[in-house]
Amino acid sequence: MQRPLRLISSLALGLMLAVSLHAQTPVPPHVPPVGNRPIKTTQTHQVPCWEQAGISKAAMEQRKQIQQNTRSQVEGVCANSSLTMQQKQQRIREIHQQAHQESEALITPEQQQAMKACQQSRAASHPSVPHAGHAGTGPCGEMPSANQPSPKEPVQPDEEPQ
Repeated sequence: MQRPLRLISSLALGLMLAVSLHAQTPVPPHVPPVGNRPIKTTQTHQVPCWEQAGISKAAMEQRKQIQQNTRSQVEGVCANSSLTMQQKQQRIREIHQQAHQESEALITPEQQQAMKACQQSRAASHPSVPHAGHAGTGPCGEMPSANQPSPKEPVQPDEEPQ
């Protein structure tokens, strides 16, 4: 009878040792799957061009708001079915011109020039990556009318559009 009791005691002691050793083993940190791992870059943080040019954060936020309002106004013009395409294009040009004037009024010409120079410098040091988007389409999604004659040059019936 002592033999089974000894065997059970030995097993219990072994089990307790295994559990206590496992509890002391440090748990490795969770490592996300390869596809979800953040990409480490060796590039240092650059000061934004607007900050480098001496433009306030408030001015940049106002410029961003102007851009958002412009986009909203253009979408409204595009959705207006009572306008012809020519009227839409004219109205959109006016909206962009007004937005440009409002944006330029927020910063000095020197700041504009400094920001543009900074952006060009950075663009020159980084190859541009083509992106899909609205290439070849107007703000309302229309295709450019390269094969259509301009209003000044009517096409004669026997001529082909160029």
